[in-house]
Amino acid sequence: MSSINTGLLYVAFTTSGAAGLIYQVMWARSFSLVFGSTTRAAAVVLAAFFTGLALGSLLGARLAKRRSTAALRFAAAEVAVLIGALAVNIWFAGYERWYPTLYQSLAGSSWPLTPIKLVLAFAAIGPPCVAMGVTLPLMARALVARTGHFGSRVGLAYGLNTLGATAGVLLAGFVLPSWIGITNSMYLAAALNLLAAAAAGASWLTRDSRLPTGDTRASKPRTTKGLEPAIVLVVILSGFGTLALEVLYTRLIVNLTDSSIFSFSLMLATFLVFLAAGSLLVSAVVDRLANPWRLLAWTQGAGALAILVSPTFFQFAIKMRIGSAGESIAVYLLQLLLLTAMTIGPVVLLLGMALPIAWKIATHHASESGRRVGTLTGVNTLAAAAGSVCAGFVLLPWLGSGKSITVVATMYALLALVAWSRGYRQGWPVALIILGLSFAVLLTLQTWNFVPLWQLPGETLVRYTEGETANVAVIDTREGVRLLKVNNRYLLGSSGKRAVKIQRSQGGLPLLLHPRPWSVAFIGVATGVSVSSVLDFPVRRVVAIEIIPGVVDAASEFEAVNRGVLRDHRVETLVADARNHLFATNEQFDVIVGDVFVPWHAGTGYLYTTEHFAAVSRRLTPGGIFAQWLPGHQLSAEELRMITATFLDVFPTASLWTNPSSAETPLLALVSHDSGDLERRSAVESSTAFPGIEYVCDAATLRSWSGSALRNTDEYPRIEFRAAASHFGKGTRHLADILRVVETLRSSS
Repeated sequence: MSSINTGLLYVAFTTSGAAGLIYQVMWARSFSLVFGSTTRAAAVVLAAFFTGLALGSLLGARLAKRRSTAALRFAAAEVAVLIGALAVNIWFAGYERWYPTLYQSLAGSSWPLTPIKLVLAFAAIGPPCVAMGVTLPLMARALVARTGHFGSRVGLAYGLNTLGATAGVLLAGFVLPSWIGITNSMYLAAALNLLAAAAAGASWLTRDSRLPTGDTRASKPRTTKGLEPAIVLVVILSGFGTLALEVLYTRLIVNLTDSSIFSFSLMLATFLVFLAAGSLLVSAVVDRLANPWRLLAWTQGAGALAILVSPTFFQFAIKMRIGSAGESIAVYLLQLLLLTAMTIGPVVLLLGMALPIAWKIATHHASESGRRVGTLTGVNTLAAAAGSVCAGFVLLPWLGSGKSITVVATMYALLALVAWSRGYRQGWPVALIILGLSFAVLLTLQTWNFVPLWQLPGETLVRYTEGETANVAVIDTREGVRLLKVNNRYLLGSSGKRAVKIQRSQGGLPLLLHPRPWSVAFIGVATGVSVSSVLDFPVRRVVAIEIIPGVVDAASEFEAVNRGVLRDHRVETLVADARNHLFATNEQFDVIVGDVFVPWHAGTGYLYTTEHFAAVSRRLTPGGIFAQWLPGHQLSAEELRMITATFLDVFPTASLWTNPSSAETPLLALVSHDSGDLERRSAVESSTAFPGIEYVCDAATLRSWSGSALRNTDEYPRIEFRAAASHFGKGTRHLADILRVVETLRSSS
């Protein structure tokens, strides 16, 4: 028999974790471009990913019988991940070709598209995810020669794998897509799979055949106990609760951040680091415990209390405006790191101990290690997928943040009571006392009343919803202005007189330029004011597309300024990802209006890519006009050059317009058509219904200025990453640069 080099196995499993998260992030991006960037589409991909992992863990439980071959099978599984992951690119190519046909065939049918997306997602990423799931039970079996070091070795491996996943998240969330592109990022992950396979294979080849592995007949147990129902309940509650909390905490912290890809990546990385820390702490002590149930009881009971207390920290952070963008990205990220570490760190640290302790409790002999780890992890992962979906689509919309957190805390209190009953058979009086203290804490803090919203003194909350996509608030200020806010910080629109004029002019510009604008599509609804511009024209059909359901509902609170446009019989309000809809539909429009989008918000950069502009072009009738509005105060000059150059590649006769109604927030518009009709141009600039619009320059001037810029594409989403870094502390300087660019272009035209 043989003894395996555990050091090489640890290297292999750490590398495997990094590859797995790079794949997950890149697949999520790629699927969003086919299925849409809605919360439901993202949940479909996550569910497919976790289902594959769970099935792989259950399969790995059957494959991890002998320690002597486990490392070799691990290497084979990594190669299978590599092959399956590379095949996903072929699936994506097919989906991009056939998805529009599927989308159109199901339009208006009773068949929901979401289950079909789940099947398609699993068909693509299921095989490599199953192979990923196989690796943990194989690793557990390869590492464990005797029961006495099961907890230390498997817990350490799991912790290192999670730290590797953290590194993968940081690479994928901060540098890879912008630097080397989406496809090359997946190739990098494939190279990491190959490295993991090589390390595992080397550990098997360099084994010492003179030493036993624990596979000998004499070392095998005479009987194998089945899994206790209590331990199965523990892993179900733990998996469900952990991923539910990840969703809930992410939604809470987003109310304190700039919503950039950097913020989301750092939040997920922090979550993973504390999960890893919990596993590593367990690995250091669990093998020395006579009754691990007691450790499970205390850690999960403390976790339940920490969950109940956590909204207090969020409430304080929101009130103190913690998390605002600082003078540099480093300051901001450090601030966000400290915030997430203090608010969710202790909770995740405690909850991260549950699964490794459960493995130890369930494993009575070294030969059972792979089977027990695989079975319990498979059940835990399926529960985690359910927890993620339930938190996003049931708990948050129905109960809100506060009540949802209370529900999850109650689940962990139940888990702790189960563990207490197994660890302290005569300890029910103490358990009841602890439970009573928990209720006292709950009644004192009233967690269920927590609302992640900050208001100025004198402001009145008109409407507030915590939906599956975002938190939406309608607020009246002391001055009588009505605001529409998303996720506490982002002002989507207002009823102020100047704001209304600007918003209405966004739709008015292309409508004035087109001779017969009979069909119009709006990318973004917000308050509905920009859509209301159609009421001044003889349009026949309007499609207003908004990705956040709560925003569509809130628009009814702005009928005084949007003139009730969304109730007009010609207007269809569609809750969908506008990019996805325009990519997949076959309907064409005379005018398409792109709203103002914050360039650093995660995913928004895809509305400025070559592929999106090409999809818009296909949806225009002959002679149709597309106007994409840009926030001049939120872009650097180089980012504006990138967007302009990308736009001109698709619309070579474009022109640039501006609405400088506010010196602090000037808006620019790239318009797909420049007829050179001075009379029509003059009519636009002299319009009293849509004041403030000014012509800047034609396509030749724009091309001369922007032609050498890098392009923003689906493969290289540069705007999303550049804007996420460049807006910190540079707003005033960027604004001055943009104003200078506009004047230079105007004088050059």
